[in-house]
This record gives sequence, structure tokens and C-alpha cells, in this order.
Amino acid sequence: IFASIDQFNWRTFVLGGTSIFFLLGLKKLARKYPIKFKWARAAGPLVLTLVTIVLQWTADLESQGIPIVKEIPSGFPNFSGTTAVKTLGDNFGKLAVLVLSIVIVGFMESIAIAKQLSTKNNYEIDASKELLGLGTANLMAGLFNGYPLTGSFSRSAVNNDAGATSGISAIVTATLVGLTLLFLTPVFELLALPVLAAIVISGVVSLVDYDEAIYLWKVHKFDFGVWSMAFLGTLFLGVELGLGIAVGISLLLVIFESAYPHTAVLGRLPGTTEYRNIKNYSQAERYEGIVIARIDAPIYFANTHNIREKISKYEKSAVNEYIKNDTKRLNGVSTKATAGGESGSVDGEIGADAKSTKAVKFIIIEFSAVAHIDTSGLHTIQDLTKHCSDNKIQLCITNPNRRVMERLVTSGVADDIGREHIFVSTHDAVDFCLNELDRDDTKGGSDKNIYQFFSQDAAGTARSAMPSEMATLVDNEIAEEQDHGDA
Repeated sequence: IFASIDQFNWRTFVLGGTSIFFLLGLKKLARKYPIKFKWARAAGPLVLTLVTIVLQWTADLESQGIPIVKEIPSGFPNFSGTTAVKTLGDNFGKLAVLVLSIVIVGFMESIAIAKQLSTKNNYEIDASKELLGLGTANLMAGLFNGYPLTGSFSRSAVNNDAGATSGISAIVTATLVGLTLLFLTPVFELLALPVLAAIVISGVVSLVDYDEAIYLWKVHKFDFGVWSMAFLGTLFLGVELGLGIAVGISLLLVIFESAYPHTAVLGRLPGTTEYRNIKNYSQAERYEGIVIARIDAPIYFANTHNIREKISKYEKSAVNEYIKNDTKRLNGVSTKATAGGESGSVDGEIGADAKSTKAVKFIIIEFSAVAHIDTSGLHTIQDLTKHCSDNKIQLCITNPNRRVMERLVTSGVADDIGREHIFVSTHDAVDFCLNELDRDDTKGGSDKNIYQFFSQDAAGTARSAMPSEMATLVDNEIAEEQDHGDA
């Protein structure tokens, strides 16, 4: 802009600015009086186009420095299918990368404007049908030596701004374009470019969603940052680069979220059998000797290391808290359960302390949110099982889905853990662990059973451990499938 400021033409600026205000004024009038002035929204561009063509014809706007469209090729393009096939065969390697990039960027641009319009007008779109339509249109355009086609942001905005509500508008538009190419090109050659730009700008302005930007700023600052990068990239670098930047940032966000999944330490809500994140529910009760954790994501190669570190962190935190509570008991303070937040980080090497060997007896991992586990995840669970076995800790898994359970069984991880230690619910696993702790406590001849209170369910009756039968069911089904295959 500043480099070409010496080419500024005030007449062009005035005509373009006046045209924009005229079109926006008619839109506002149509919104304010939807019944009386419903026609104004669609009639505005037509009236403005007609007036400026007449002005160019009578007053010669071009001589005043106002640019016009000038030459428009008339008639339909010639069929070039044979030439196109030959060119493709001779240059397939050179064209493949270019065509692929055009397809990706074109589809991204088309689906972006389609989703924007569908949200604005409250209807659903089918991305597969959009892709099929673009492919068919490009195939036909290629047979007639046409440009690559995509869903135009500006033309879609103008079409929507004119009040179009169905695909019939595209048929009507195509018919009128065909008639214009055959008979009316000399007329539209007189159209002033500032007016043409004003029609496009007035249509695009209605698609700028200010409310969404404000909403993103209030709700999620990071999403607002992605939105801002996409907006600025599209504004200053073009649609292709702007969309590329937005997609790239979104992919990086997905990778980050999956590589560092959310996990939580769970505690039991008093008087219930529900277990919730202790950071969200300060009244949630935890049990000495038991660590209950939940993994809120699929377990695969990108996040296995982070998950393993989180489980180790929870284990060390429980050891640290056990030592602190044991010190209080030695001073005459009996602690039956801890409530609330996670303890601080471990400053020293706790494993050397003799008390740490009995601080954690069970680690329960809730798998309800684990939709998938790959071989890297299975190896991680195996390593965790070995670590627990070496430290005389029993690993328990609760509520795995059918797909995950099949992987655990076929890989042998279920046998490593012990099928009696895979449970339907977290409460069943906790009851089992508490009963085991009670049994160990009785064998040790303790005068006081600090776990008894917490082995009662919401109704006040003791529950027995209820191992899951999922592993057995999976085994039976695998055997039946093998028998069926042999037959």
C-alpha cells in the first residue's frame, strides 16, 4: 500500500467507498424492515452494476482514471479433452505434486467456507459430497481447458448475501453466466472495477464472525490465538497460506494433547461408590496403601513415556504421604484416610527408606477412557507390571473396553497382571484391595484396623472383590473363532 501510494486515485476511492456504503446501507435496511424492504438486499448489487455501466457508457469513467473490466472473452471454450489426456501422460510426474497440492488447498478452502455458511444458516453439510462435487466440476473444467475449481470465498459470500438458500441458485447463476458469455460480454466490459470490488467486499464482510472471536477470547485463549493466526495469515498472505498456517497449528496442538494426555489421582466421594479427581473434589477420600489413577486418553507410542512418568509420580507421592502420616501416628495421631489434593514433589530418594516398602501395596489404573492401546502401550503396561512385582506391589486394571481387553489378553499382559486383578469397576478393585489389606493387617497382629471403615459401600455393607470375567469371555471368543477357522 505505502509503496504504491503515489498511484492513489481519489475518484476510484470515492466510487468504491460510496458503493460499499450503499450496499451495506441496503442490507441494514432489509434487516430492519424484513417485510417491506426484503428486495433491497438482492437488488442492491444489480442496481449498482446497472448504474455504473450506464455512467461508463455516458460519462466515460475510464478517462477519469477509474479502471474498468475491459475485455471479456466471449463464447464457450473449446473441447480440449484429447490434449489434456496427452499432456497428463507426458508430464504425470511433474504434475502429480502440483495437482495434489491444488486438491488439498482447494478442498480445505471449499470446506472452510461451506462450514462457515452452514453454521450461519443452520444446515448440515456432507464433506464427502462436497469433495465429489469438486471432483466432478474439475473433471469437466479440465476437458474444456478451464482453471482448477474450488469453492470461492468471495463468490460464495456474494451468493449468500444475495439471499440464496439452495443449490438452485448455482444452476441459475451458471445459466446467466452462459448467456452473458454468449451475448452480454460487451456490456459487462464497461463495469467499473471499484464497484466490482465493493460487491465482493460487502458480501465478505457479513461472513466475518466477530461474536465467535469474542467467544473464543473469553472461553479459550489458545483457540483465539489459532483463530487470529488463521485470520492474519489469510488477510496478508492469502487464503492458501492462511489455511495452511491454521491447519499446521491445529495439528501441532493435536500432537501435543495426545503426547501429554490428562491423568488424575482418584478418590472416593464420601458415602458413594463414585471415584473422582481429587483436585476437583477436595472431599474425596484416598486410602493408605492404594494408589488409584485414571488415564484419559488412548495409550500409544507418543504418550507412553509421559503416562509411565505420571504413574511413577503418583506412586512416589503416595510413599511420601505415607511416611508423613506414619510419623504422625508415631506421635499419637491416627490417620485413617487422606482427603484432598496431591502431595508435594519428592525431594529425596525415598526408596532407601524401609517404610517405603509397605507404603504402596496396590496401584489401580482406571481404563474407562482408554479407547485404544497399541504395542508400545502394551510394553509400557508390562514394564509397569514388572516394576510393581519387583517392589511387591499389585497392579490392578478396571473397566477396560472390549477392544483394549482383547489386546491385553492376546499379548499376555492380562496373564502378567493376573486376570483376577482386572475388574469391572473401580469400586470393585478398591474393595478387593481393602480386603487384602485387612487380611495382611490381621496376620500382622495389629491392634487396630485402619482400613475397615473405608471398606463399606454407600449402603454401609461390606463388599467383596468381584474380579472381571471379561478376560475369560475374550478367551472363549478367540477360541471359538479359531475353531470356526479350522472348521
